[in-house]
Amino acid sequence: MSRWSSLRRSLRGLRERLLRDFEEFSRSLDLEEMEKPPDDPVEFCRKWLGYEPYRYIWPFLRDRSHFIAIVAARQVGKTFNGMAKLLWYAFRYPGSVILVTAPKLDQVKNIAFKALHQHLRRMKRLHPELFEKTVGDRNVLRTIIRFKNGSIILAESPIPETIRGHTAKVVYLMEANFIRYDEDLYTAVLFTLNTTNGYLIAESTPWNTDSVFYKMFHDPAYKAFSTHRIVYTEALSPHGPLSPEIVEMIKRQLAGDPARWKREMLCEWTEDLNVWLPTSLITLAQDSALSYLDPEEPAQGEFYIGVDLGKHADYSVVAVIEKRGDHLYLVHCHQFPLETSYGAVIGYIKRLQDNWRGVRAIYADKTGVGDYIVEDMIRGGLRNVRGINFTVDTKEQMATALKEAMREAECPICGWKGHIESVEGEWQTTCPRGCKTEEGNPATLRPRLHIPYDPELFHELNVERYELSKTGKLHFNHPEGTHDDRFWALALAIYAAEQEKTPTLIRIR
Repeated sequence: MSRWSSLRRSLRGLRERLLRDFEEFSRSLDLEEMEKPPDDPVEFCRKWLGYEPYRYIWPFLRDRSHFIAIVAARQVGKTFNGMAKLLWYAFRYPGSVILVTAPKLDQVKNIAFKALHQHLRRMKRLHPELFEKTVGDRNVLRTIIRFKNGSIILAESPIPETIRGHTAKVVYLMEANFIRYDEDLYTAVLFTLNTTNGYLIAESTPWNTDSVFYKMFHDPAYKAFSTHRIVYTEALSPHGPLSPEIVEMIKRQLAGDPARWKREMLCEWTEDLNVWLPTSLITLAQDSALSYLDPEEPAQGEFYIGVDLGKHADYSVVAVIEKRGDHLYLVHCHQFPLETSYGAVIGYIKRLQDNWRGVRAIYADKTGVGDYIVEDMIRGGLRNVRGINFTVDTKEQMATALKEAMREAECPICGWKGHIESVEGEWQTTCPRGCKTEEGNPATLRPRLHIPYDPELFHELNVERYELSKTGKLHFNHPEGTHDDRFWALALAIYAAEQEKTPTLIRIR
């Protein structure tokens, strides 16, 4: 009897082991099958990444073209879905190098890679074994994602030499219409994709028309591009993430600035009519290597501060220009909330002056508040303060100083100096001596003013309008519902840098 019991136990144990082995084998087969991503990128988003893409983005996700351009309204999810498409490429093509770049590297880190991490976290929750077998936690870093099939996604600066150093399968250009050296970057991308039969995806909201991104949609020479356009109406809830109520509020607020509404919500390029600083001029002044300095960190240089004061309807803004030789660099721009007291603004500038050695002058708007604000600044310990009344004449002088710093330019190769835009309105953005870049493109002139990538600053610089009066004076204004506080703070800082003479050292023998 005991022999039969022992045999039954052995048979039961054998059956359980066989069942476990069979289940494990079945799971391995399922996992092996799962390791092959769906052929349809939309299905990939559903089954691997665990989210349902909105229907308006399906054509973009499913587009198999090697050259794709997508112009889309704000907040419709172009980058979020674009990163899902990059993951599909990474899994689909083992050993691929995939590059993501933008006008500023921080955008790639804080937006693109944030979306990539969100997708992979969702994948890990949904398919932990698949995630571990194909990616793994240790391979998901802030600017690099490595895959166990040999693929890699890298964050890169928008520098042609850097991009050209890779042999990439996919290159993704975020906010492509805002990239400064877009011709050189585009040429470098073509070379890096040449041997892999790779893919280029360019996405943006509209900005200037003399750009590669604009040509992708309008120039027959770029007919290889498959183009997509997503306006805000396609992405309204429940068919998309946009709230109709908030969109209506934005529309009312931008009623005075229809050009911005058309660009950011209707995906239309607009003409710069009666605009003091056209989009093309602003784009040329952008310096992708420049970032705002931390006001809490010590810094040395030749600094000039512009202060545009506001309180109830307008904002107070502090802008800081650093002068390096003939060139001016916007190294700080801070906007205070409405209702911020003047005392708090003065305290902020005092901290800047204490932390940054070499503040040569502070030009402050005293219009409407009078000389007492300058006296308060001096009593607060600020040095070299000058109050400026905003009159028709002074505004013209300051606005002209700002525009001239953008118009005056030099060739970074031969050192030629001249103007990007003539007084007759003729444009010359490349070296007249015919200098070429390493990519073989005409060398782009470099303006004296350098500004970092800052979309809010760009829009405020572009919002200022002007008109010529019968007396020959320029009158400046901005549409109702818009703000130009950053414009005038920057103009004050540049005006200070131009008015104040840099002290020269006299060598005594």
